Amino acid sequence: MKPTIHSVWIIGLTGGLALFVSPYLVKGLDWISFQENAWHFLQLYGFISSVALIVISFTYKQINARDIGNYGGMSHQIFNKLPNCVWVFSLDNRRLEMSNEVAEAIYAIKERSDPFESFKFQFFNSRIGNKVLGGENCVFSNIVMIDKLYEPRYVDLFGIPFSNRKKEKMVLVMVLDRSEVHRSLDQIRKLSESLQQQNEQLREYSFMNSHTIRSHLTNILGLIQVGEKGISGEALGMLKEAAERLDSEIQNMNKLLMEKDRNTKKVEQKEQTIVFVDDDKVQHMINKRILLKVNEELKLVFFENPYKALDWLEENRADVLLLDINMPEMDGWYFLKLMEEKGIEMDVKMLTSSLDPDDLQKSKAYHQVSGFLIKPLKDENIAEFLAN
Repeated sequence: MKPTIHSVWIIGLTGGLALFVSPYLVKGLDWISFQENAWHFLQLYGFISSVALIVISFTYKQINARDIGNYGGMSHQIFNKLPNCVWVFSLDNRRLEMSNEVAEAIYAIKERSDPFESFKFQFFNSRIGNKVLGGENCVFSNIVMIDKLYEPRYVDLFGIPFSNRKKEKMVLVMVLDRSEVHRSLDQIRKLSESLQQQNEQLREYSFMNSHTIRSHLTNILGLIQVGEKGISGEALGMLKEAAERLDSEIQNMNKLLMEKDRNTKKVEQKEQTIVFVDDDKVQHMINKRILLKVNEELKLVFFENPYKALDWLEENRADVLLLDINMPEMDGWYFLKLMEEKGIEMDVKMLTSSLDPDDLQKSKAYHQVSGFLIKPLKDENIAEFLAN
């Protein structure tokens, strides 16, 4: 059976006292004769051993008591099994103290080098993260958080500041995920928009059939009836004009049908691996949704840390690298230099917020750079570079 914290402390305290009094007990009972030097040594040894044992057992008690208070016992088990994402941050030490299983499974903030700062960038609006970790009591409804797969999640968030036993400022953050409800509402909205568009097209077709086309057809039939008694040159001209108008309306209808086909037609679905290196989590989320909307067969690999991206590219093959120019750990140009040193060859598109002529000139020094893409990416830009 595993000893309890209190039993270890009691054993350590009792053992320490025993070590301390044992030399006096041996001397007082005259069990062994001592020389004076030996007695002083035994006395000092007993004192040091007893103090050391008491200190070690007390330290063990304090450490484990603190761990139980923060991370152990029934309260921690309940915290860990909560169905909603929960984090506890220390505002004084600027660190993540606790997070439950659901939070780590969805967001994996604990795995990051600086969880406290990383949490601020989980939001589509970064001001929310700053406010939550600023120690304010706050509630946000229907906001967007970005999970570890760079997918948007629609959540309600509660930030509750408090103080622990040491009077340190803490904040408990709880997130209620509404993504499934939001997706259902989004599907209903898209279905409604699709039905509305179809109804508008049906009204257009109905109007063309019942009015425009029907009127030209009536004219042609009337002229044919006149022609039975001998058609004149004027009647022939009118017949020709009515036929041309009918042909024009039929072409207009075909254009509407072709436009509908173009809107629903997808870009050729090819398997390609595209790597993103950008420190902005929001950009990863946006780019992922846009790219997969254009081509569902794409394999997308995202990196916020450029060093991890280089390690991955050394071991794996990709078709295109979309590389951010301005990153805190290293800029895109130094990344390209390291790629050349490591012998990594692939097509590179530079990502930038503004097209600086100096960047264009600088890119000519790197044979792998084949172009620039302006943030945020757009459907037509993506379709073009994927096709090429």
